[in-house]
Parts: sequence; structure tokens; C-alpha cells
Amino acid sequence: MKITKWWVGIICWLCLAALANGAQILTVPSYDSDKIDHDSYYFTRLLTLALDKTRPEFGDYELRQPEVVMVDDRLKAALVQGGVDLLWHTSVSLEDARLQAVPVSLLGELSQYRLLLIRSGEQQRFSSISSLAQLRQLTAGVGAQWPGVRVLESNELPMVTATGYPQLFRMLAAGRFDYFPRGIYQIISEVGMYPELDLAIESDLMLSYPNHIYFFVRKGDDRIAERILLGLERARADGEVDALIDSIPRFRWAREELQRGQRRVIPLQSSPQPVAQ
Repeated sequence: MKITKWWVGIICWLCLAALANGAQILTVPSYDSDKIDHDSYYFTRLLTLALDKTRPEFGDYELRQPEVVMVDDRLKAALVQGGVDLLWHTSVSLEDARLQAVPVSLLGELSQYRLLLIRSGEQQRFSSISSLAQLRQLTAGVGAQWPGVRVLESNELPMVTATGYPQLFRMLAAGRFDYFPRGIYQIISEVGMYPELDLAIESDLMLSYPNHIYFFVRKGDDRIAERILLGLERARADGEVDALIDSIPRFRWAREELQRGQRRVIPLQSSPQPVAQ
């Protein structure tokens, strides 16, 4: 009993200390943020950078991770309901007006280009394609809840959808569709993710459409939004955002691929919605 009371006392003391210090507690989906090839690696570090830059005005903070892994629509619902305080996502549609974007593009032009993951040995099927009309003769694969579904639909591109990210790689290898469009900053680390599937990066084409990734908070969480905006602006001005991007091999590869400018670009319409404010 004495030990129990002792621990209760310690916990209460820690709680009071946190309150006294005014630490801002933020629950964010930082799953696998220790893995450099996972998207969370970059976005969690970028968030931390922004929060560190604003300690003088907003004080200390603590990042916590949800106990349950949530993605896509479930994650956005958790933000609205208070299960998380922030997420990163492409610009949302009007039905998500309960969310508020921090209006700083987190990846700039890297989020506006897609390369194609295909089956090894099938490059010839793509080498003669130079227009959207020709691309419509093939079928894409995409996650059922991904924003890319709306982009493919608006461009009348045939598609197969599936729930589950790993499943799409296996479906491509099995011939269920012809190509898997991936972010230019994602594909170099994904091509070798399942070596037994024998996939390859298509070498001639690049898809482009207006697209940005933002941090989102709940509508009305102005203090969090203001802090992140100020921190991102400072980090960009200091060159620390570029330094972070350059420290990640797949991001460097994507920038170099854009600079080479040797691919045929097929522009797509995305009918982007206004950034939620």
C-alpha cells in the first residue's frame, strides 16, 4: 500500500510539474518515424523543427502518439473528434471543412509529380506513350480512400482500387492492373520493398497535377495553427527545411530526377479545392 501511494504521489507531482511548465501536449500520428524511408520520418521531424522554433512565444511541448494506428478516413475522423491534434495530408475537399490547414506546402514541388511502378520487363508498353489519351489504354492501381482516386476519375483514367497499401504491390505483380502511380519522393524506396515481386520504376513518364501536403488541425485550433505556421516560416527562412529534405536520400533522389528533366510529362487535372482555413 505504501508503494502504491508513493507511485501515486510521483505521478501527481509529474502532472503538476507539466502544468506548471505549461507544456503543450500534442497527439500526432508519428508511426514509424524512426524509419527514414517512412513518410512519418520527415513530417514528424519537420513538425518538431517548427515547434522548437517557437518555444520563446509558445513554450515547451510534448508529442504523443495515438495508442491505435489510424490512417486515411479514420485518421481524419480522429482529428475532428479529438483523438489526434494534428495530421499531414494532401489538401482536403469541402466535406472536410471541419479541418483547418496550416497554409505552408510541406514538400513544395515534390508533392506534384508521380512516377509509375510497373512490372519488370514491361517498359516497352509505356515507352510509346506521350499523351493522356494513350495512358487511358492502361489501368492504374490506387488505394480506395486515397485522394488519387478523384484525380484518376477526373481524368477518366481506368483504375482498380484496394484497401491496404501492401496489397497494391501484390496486385500489380499479379497483373490486376498495369501501373501503380507513386509520389516521386516515395517510389525509389518502394521499388525494392518487395524484391520477390520483381517490380521496376517506369523510365520515361511522369504525371503531374497541382497537389500540396499540409499540416491540418481541427477547425478553431488557432493557437496550434499559428504556432506551426510561425515555426515553418522561420525554419524555411533559416534554410533548415531544405537541409532536412537533403538529409533524406529518397528526397534527394526525387530532386535530382526533376532536375534531369528527361521524362515526358503528362499533366493531369486535379480540380483542387481551396485550402481549408
